[in-house]
Amino acid sequence: MASIRERKRADGTSVFAVLWRDSETGKQTSYPVGSPEEARNFKRLVESNGNSLTAVGTLLEKANMGGPTLAEAMARHIEMLTRAGPDQLRRYRRAIDNHFSGRLGKLPVAAVEHEDIVMWIREMQAKGMSAKTIANHHGTLSATMETSIRKKWRGDNPCKWIDLPDDNAIEEKMNFLTGPESLRVVGAMPERYRAFVLFLFGTGMRFGEATALKGSDFQLRADPPVVRVERAWKRNDDNRFYIGPPKTKKSRRSVSLADSVVRTIWPLVEKAGPHGLVFVTSYGGPIRHSTFHEFWAKGLDSLGYPKGRGNRPRIHDARHTHASLMLAHGMQINELSRRLGHESITTTVDRYSHLMPDAHFRGAEISEKALEMLPAVEVA
Repeated sequence: MASIRERKRADGTSVFAVLWRDSETGKQTSYPVGSPEEARNFKRLVESNGNSLTAVGTLLEKANMGGPTLAEAMARHIEMLTRAGPDQLRRYRRAIDNHFSGRLGKLPVAAVEHEDIVMWIREMQAKGMSAKTIANHHGTLSATMETSIRKKWRGDNPCKWIDLPDDNAIEEKMNFLTGPESLRVVGAMPERYRAFVLFLFGTGMRFGEATALKGSDFQLRADPPVVRVERAWKRNDDNRFYIGPPKTKKSRRSVSLADSVVRTIWPLVEKAGPHGLVFVTSYGGPIRHSTFHEFWAKGLDSLGYPKGRGNRPRIHDARHTHASLMLAHGMQINELSRRLGHESITTTVDRYSHLMPDAHFRGAEISEKALEMLPAVEVA
């Protein structure tokens, strides 16, 4: 462990030094600094590099190299992303502040090496960050390095050939409700929100999509009745809500409606008119996830759902429940993928294929028929 020593001068001012025992030579080592803050930062630097004078010296040499720092290069990289919306850019900036403002982010981008990134990954693991989140941030870091190569700030990408941590955890905890359980949840909601919750269970629509629907999006007299998804609620750089495009290109879609859903929402669609929001609060404003969650939680409490993380349905589980009910009643996985607005059918398969037991039985039958065509093999 390193320590900080303060020494008073004759004029009353103080000088500071960081002291530690070098892990390679065993010698007591000190480094003068100008302020308590610099002393604390350098102490952390020493300790994070295993109390090695060589490692600290290499880091100090890197700090004297020219060009932007890694954090600055990342900021410039995300500003050039033309396909990212304001909410996505805000998340990128927050990630830089939260995860790249330390030792790695302060290095010149030209000085970052493979070992620096490995050390950063270990630091993120020590913080408890999941393997999936580390991989996401590593992807942004790697893209920044590619931009740095084009800008001639450096010649290679040190993110390549990094062994990322394995993700052995389930990416998303999904709670699937039965049809009767779904109706119980609908009935437990305040009366003004029952149609909205039934709509979520009946369409599998994302919360931000459903709450942005206008009267003109519904064609209730069509055969079958449908609703068109063209927009969703987003957040801008100031964390303010605005209506923008849905999550992906394939999220723009038409969703057919069950007759029971049509009967329930018809008065709301007529009241909204062509340009008004269909699902609103008692004050006529948009429904926000943060405030609606209170009513959702009270409804689950009244039904006796146990409290605790992962033990009770979330609002988003209405979407998962819809998917499970559709598959249980014969919808094909490719049809479900279009209905949910997934950009790739792979997403649908990864999340919901385990809910298709009939597919497993059909697979076994097909496999048996295929084997019948092969010559018999005697097993000793």
